[in-house]
Amino acid sequence: MDRIRLLIHFYSAVKKSFYFLALCLLAAVSAGLSSCRTVPLTGRSQFILTSLEEEKSMGLTAYKQYKAKFGTSSNTTYNAALRRCGAAIVKATEYTAYDWEYTVFQSSTQNAFCLPGGKIAVYSGLMDLMKNEAELAFVVSHEVAHALARHSGEQASWEKLQSLGSSILASNAESTAAASAYQKATELGVMLPFSRKHEYEADKIGMILMAKAGYKPSAAIEFWSRFTKGSNAGFLDGWMSTHPCDDDRIAAMRANLPEAEAAYAKASSRKEYGMSL
Repeated sequence: MDRIRLLIHFYSAVKKSFYFLALCLLAAVSAGLSSCRTVPLTGRSQFILTSLEEEKSMGLTAYKQYKAKFGTSSNTTYNAALRRCGAAIVKATEYTAYDWEYTVFQSSTQNAFCLPGGKIAVYSGLMDLMKNEAELAFVVSHEVAHALARHSGEQASWEKLQSLGSSILASNAESTAAASAYQKATELGVMLPFSRKHEYEADKIGMILMAKAGYKPSAAIEFWSRFTKGSNAGFLDGWMSTHPCDDDRIAAMRANLPEAEAAYAKASSRKEYGMSL
């Protein structure tokens, strides 16, 4: 019940703070800060304040830090597979603004990322769970999709507006309570759903990219179903998370499959599941 009351309180705060969020948007536009861009392959319009060069610089700095922290894996099979499918996916993007690089980090962490600027990394702990190259292709293409869609820059841009909204509200309120409520409300009402939207979008773009690169897109569903087995969150946990709950995510992948399979049918070279890992 406490959680339900908290959600109701946040919803009320969102309604009361809409006027101030509108002021934030108007301020950004009038100051000449707003910038519109279309996400490749989905056609969604996005709002970005950061420049591509800023994002690439931040990505390169972070990549160097990760390399220093984890070190690269000596597993020749993993390294060769990442270079091979990474190069195929990057070619499928037809995007030349990034300096792409592929690294397997030696760590039991079950994760992967692609930083702004095209720095792709997969932890050996995640590679250990993969059956074949097509499953790796989905993980890599999902992360590449985040970079291609400039999700980090988009998220940072909305965080700037959120911060501006809090400042405006605090300057017009008798106390900081309203500003605090606004911050929490926009986190649940705007920022977290936006992060989940990015995950869905990266899955869709990723499935299309892996298909264009010649890998069976159905491998994405096979891997994610196995990887997340038994880990599905409840509705409230999923709603308060930056990632969609697993059942919703897999359902969205199934909905994306026909479009991805159409791209696979047109691929110049079909690798199916690729090499075993």
